[in-house]
Amino acid sequence: MTDSPPGPRVRTSRQRSEQIVRLIKKMIGRGSYLSEIKTAIAEEFNLSRRSVERYITRARREMLKEVEQGLEQHRADSLYFYRSVIDSPKSTERDRLRARERIDRLLGLDTKATPRKKAWLRKLTPEALRKMSNAELEATRQRVIREREQSPDEYY
Repeated sequence: MTDSPPGPRVRTSRQRSEQIVRLIKKMIGRGSYLSEIKTAIAEEFNLSRRSVERYITRARREMLKEVEQGLEQHRADSLYFYRSVIDSPKSTERDRLRARERIDRLLGLDTKATPRKKAWLRKLTPEALRKMSNAELEATRQRVIREREQSPDEYY
């Protein structure tokens, strides 16, 4: 059996490449095995497994870049996404309301999302802490630890 010479190299369009990368990201996100990804993509898009490996590398690189973006950038992206939901004529009233709630929470305007400090903690100013004896300071520290363990979702 003789190997046939490779066929002419065909470039994939940018749009198709982006489609392949998006699909690979979804498959990685669902926890698919690399062998499954290679087989599925190679069959679907008529690519060699080696070509699929390059797309997998690109998808991983893009996913890592997304993860490494700063918190402020992520907040801005979320804000613009929710704004697009509100502005879209295809959105239902329920979608718009949920988007508005998410924006409020994102900006810290939702009182449920930002629990208040307990009254005794608000009284602990730096000046009050400086005036405490070592025993009082240690007792306060223990109280904070104890209450944090009992209700970890509250704001301290």
